[in-house]
Amino acid sequence: MKLTYYESANFGDALNPRIFKHYLPDFFDQNSDIQFLGIGSILGFGETQTAPKKVVFSSGYAYGSIPTLDDTYDIFCVRGPKTCEALNIDKSLAVVDGAMLLRNMEVNNEEKKYKFSFMPHWESELKFDWRKIAEQSGINYISPTEDPETVLKKIKQSEVVIAEAMHAAIVADALRVPWIPVRSYKGINNFKWTDWCSSLEMNYSPFQVGSYYHNTDFMREVIRGKMKVKIPNGLLSGVLSSYEVYQSAFLINKLVDKMEHIKTLEPQLSRSNILDSKVEQLLEKFELLKKKY
Repeated sequence: MKLTYYESANFGDALNPRIFKHYLPDFFDQNSDIQFLGIGSILGFGETQTAPKKVVFSSGYAYGSIPTLDDTYDIFCVRGPKTCEALNIDKSLAVVDGAMLLRNMEVNNEEKKYKFSFMPHWESELKFDWRKIAEQSGINYISPTEDPETVLKKIKQSEVVIAEAMHAAIVADALRVPWIPVRSYKGINNFKWTDWCSSLEMNYSPFQVGSYYHNTDFMREVIRGKMKVKIPNGLLSGVLSSYEVYQSAFLINKLVDKMEHIKTLEPQLSRSNILDSKVEQLLEKFELLKKKY
């Protein structure tokens, strides 16, 4: 059985081998005939739908095409009730995101160093210098592409996590660090956030920070992808550079004020009894999985 996930430097995806190889040691190999689908919104990806056998464990739907479920799918659990609705499966299969298993893996014994830490979505980091804004706002910055060990340590060292990246909130919640959801861009997926939050009987009401851009390769590619006509690179770069000047003159101070305001908001945390019940359900699913495979 092959452990299958979206392999990237993104924190949430990178948690897959750390968590599942801990709970299922010596369980995985490179035999792709059976693919274990774990943490991530990967059920809509074409490459995960073509495997001869798919074992679904806490995965979610959010992007791509809704899979046609047949006997090649063995669903032990999914991330939340919204995924159940999308797949038209029994809501009893909605447990919680597998990253919540860190609740039983990690001891939160780090000394608190940061009153607030902020982790943006990985695409947000490519669009704008959020690290600089965090520093100007007196907030510790956590990159979503840092080494998972470093991210975990920084979350433990924080009193409150400001989260645009969903797995910043998930891991903070698992480690009992209060968190505040924020949203900068329309591309932040409300569906998957609501899917996870509702699995723990929470609401998702992010503070709207607003969208900001720098003249980066990534940003230029995003714009090109949305335009019906081709824009020369020099012209596009010039437009973005001009916007940067406007942004610096009129918007950045307001953005820093918004970040300061976020620090006054009430953070949230799931109820411990609900979280512990969900983690226990995941552990029970592991036992069923091991017996079957």
